[in-house]
Amino acid sequence: MSEHLTTLLEKYQVRRTRQQKDAFILYAKAVSHSAGYAFEEETLKGGVMASRNLIAGNPEGAQVIFTAHYDTCAKMPLPNLIYPQSRIKTFLAQMPLVLGMLALSFLAGYLGYYLGGRSVALLIGYVVYLGLFLLLYFGPANPHTANDNTSGVAALMDIMTALPPEDKQNAAFIFFDNEEYGKVGSKAYAKAHPGLTDGKILLNLDCVGDGDDFLVVAPKKADERLLRCLRAAFLDENGKRAVHCSAQNTSYNSDQKSFSNGVAAAACRKGKLGYHVPRIHTRRDVICEESNLQYVAACALRLMQAAKQ
Repeated sequence: MSEHLTTLLEKYQVRRTRQQKDAFILYAKAVSHSAGYAFEEETLKGGVMASRNLIAGNPEGAQVIFTAHYDTCAKMPLPNLIYPQSRIKTFLAQMPLVLGMLALSFLAGYLGYYLGGRSVALLIGYVVYLGLFLLLYFGPANPHTANDNTSGVAALMDIMTALPPEDKQNAAFIFFDNEEYGKVGSKAYAKAHPGLTDGKILLNLDCVGDGDDFLVVAPKKADERLLRCLRAAFLDENGKRAVHCSAQNTSYNSDQKSFSNGVAAAACRKGKLGYHVPRIHTRRDVICEESNLQYVAACALRLMQAAKQ
C-alpha cells in the first residue's frame, strides 16, 4: 500500500475539527517539503466560514494544478449515492433519506399536536427536520473516509512525490478545505485568485479510490487543447477504464466547479443503473484501492507531458 495512504488511514483519516486539521496540515507540509515544494497555508473567509487551503508549489506559474479536498464529512445513516450522469437517479437514490427525515418530523409534529395544537405541531415538526438536516453536515464525524476523500489526498501526495525534477516547477497542488459544506474553500480561493486557471489545467481528484471506471469530466467550454491533453493522459490500462465526458451531460459536484477550466476525475462503479460513486458518507467508506492510486499517478505524469506540447 502507498506510504501516504497508509499514514493517512492510520493517523489522519478524520479531518473535521481544528485539532485534527492541524495534525494533518503538519503532515502535508512535511510531505510537500520532502518532495521539494514550498508550502503555504492560506486562510480565506467564505460566507460565515473560514477555510484553510493548503498550497504546495506555485499555482500562478504552474501549467497543471492538481487539487483535492482534505476535509471530511459527517456520518450519514445511508450512502450519499451519486449518479454523475443522471440527476434524476441521484435524486431518487437519496429520496429514502429525505423521506425518513420527513417521517420523523411528521411523527414529532403529530405528537406535538396533542401537546399544544396545530401551531405547536408545525413548530416541532420544523425544528426536528431542521435538526436532522443540520446533523447531515455538522453531526458526528464519519470515522471512515478511505474514498471520500482520503483517496484524493493520497493521490496528490503520490503525484507530488512521483514527478521528476524537471516537471516540479510546472506543477502545483492545492488541498481545499470545507468542500463538504458546499465547496466553500475552493470558491473562496477562486475569488481571491481570479483567472487562476486561464491557460492552465486544473485537475480535481475526489473519490478516486473505489471503482475501475474513471469519469473524467471536462468543463462545458473545454477547448481542443484541454480535451487532447485529457485523452492523452487518461487511458484504458491495467483493468482501469477512462470514461471521457463533458459537464454538459455529467454533473460531478466537487471543487473543480469553482474554476472555469476545472476538470474532475472520480472512480465509479458501473451497475444496472449506470456509473455511480458508492458507500461515501457512511461507515462503509473503507475502500481505497492501491491500483487506483497507481493509475491516477500514471495519468498525472502523462498529463504533465501532454501539457508541454
